[in-house]
Amino acid sequence: LCPFHLDHHSSCSINIDKGVWICHAGCGQGSLKSFLKRKLNLTQQELDALCTETEYTLDLDFFEQYQPTDDALQEVTLPDEFILGKYPTWIFTRGFTRKTLDSWGCGTNRYQDLIIPIKDESNKLVGWVSRRRSATPKYLYSKGLQKSKVLFGAADISPTKFVCVTEGTLDTMWLRQHGHPAVAILGMHLSNRQKELLSKLRTQEVVLCLDNDEAGRIGLTKALEVIGNTLMVSYIDVPNGYKDVQEIKDSKLLDKAINKRYYW
Repeated sequence: LCPFHLDHHSSCSINIDKGVWICHAGCGQGSLKSFLKRKLNLTQQELDALCTETEYTLDLDFFEQYQPTDDALQEVTLPDEFILGKYPTWIFTRGFTRKTLDSWGCGTNRYQDLIIPIKDESNKLVGWVSRRRSATPKYLYSKGLQKSKVLFGAADISPTKFVCVTEGTLDTMWLRQHGHPAVAILGMHLSNRQKELLSKLRTQEVVLCLDNDEAGRIGLTKALEVIGNTLMVSYIDVPNGYKDVQEIKDSKLLDKAINKRYYW
């Protein structure tokens, strides 16, 4: 169990050989020195006195550095507790329709989480994400899912003028429900592998629809740097008062935000 959040799922992995750790629920990642500093609440001076090893330097995307280079992702099966076609009632209060949830193959479990299957570009099941109503963190990814190698929703993108790129699964599902083609990068950072997958989509333009917060703005800057010279790229300003596109319930306001996009 990750020591940095309360949970009933195993979500933390530590690689002693590589000297790195990661919380699959999103608490963080980094070197073992950073793990010790956070776990033991040490100052940098105390940490330096405790550790004599050279600290590993990580890129923002952990998986890009420390997973095997083979692009093939392992096929998995959904957990035994997964109930296909049954959904927690709270997801409907957010505006999602049963038709949308059915189309993504969603379900629930005994905790009343929304379980969203994650498939790669060939439509192979490579993991899943649990969206929990009130637990912290809200999103919990299946153990071993290499998020940086997946574009959620890429398998069924038809030829289109543009494709929206969001951070999370619900954002992409919401845009699709409102008629906008979309995929999700499953986080705030766009990896080089995801850049390759975007370039293979049959589209003329990539529209970045990242969250309206500091992390989203950092992610936007990095994404523009990664893909700005290879693809036609634009981005939207999420209206003030909304954290992300999924919070925009008014279809006309959502359409306006996407239509009034800015080019880089």
